[in-house]
Amino acid sequence: MVAIVTGASSGLGLSIAELLRSRGTQVVGVSRRATSDVSGDASKRETALRAIEAAERLGAIDLLVNCAGVGIFGPVGSYDDDAIAAMIDSNLIATINFCELLFPRFKEHGGTIVNILSTAALIGKANESVYCAAKWGARGYGEALKAEAKGTKARLIAVAPGGMNTPFWPELRLGFMDPDDVAATIVDAIERPVDISELVITRR
Repeated sequence: MVAIVTGASSGLGLSIAELLRSRGTQVVGVSRRATSDVSGDASKRETALRAIEAAERLGAIDLLVNCAGVGIFGPVGSYDDDAIAAMIDSNLIATINFCELLFPRFKEHGGTIVNILSTAALIGKANESVYCAAKWGARGYGEALKAEAKGTKARLIAVAPGGMNTPFWPELRLGFMDPDDVAATIVDAIERPVDISELVITRR
């Protein structure tokens, strides 16, 4: 199996990439950091094309995990143009960007797309208005992909995790989940032969 994982340099994306590798999947990690397999902005078509080229050198691509994301929080009225653009680009446009390039081939040849959303894609949250907007947009895009995937070889999994202790947050948060545990649930779903189209992952 050959996979592309965006947001792969830290947090949940890193946990997913490492777990996939440990189970024999060849992974091309994408992030803004120079230490990634492919360094660049996941919302840019040029970055996605370089990632696909790198993955194709390993074999046929059959898994895409869209995990790139950024969070900037505060009350309505506190967001400037840069903050809004950063969240829309990272949480929504990056997902669309990679799906636009890989979904058509997955429909024909087979492949799985995992879109990492958030519980913020399911319910509105105070001080998270723009983040919710981006995640709801990604969820809506994914639902449209599912409709187009019917009768094809493409498989879609939407994942809505609750809070995790990752670099997304500046300090450790009590009661938040370990990203390694969340990654294990996601990778298990990918590998199961049954159809799992949606996962909501929260702490017990």
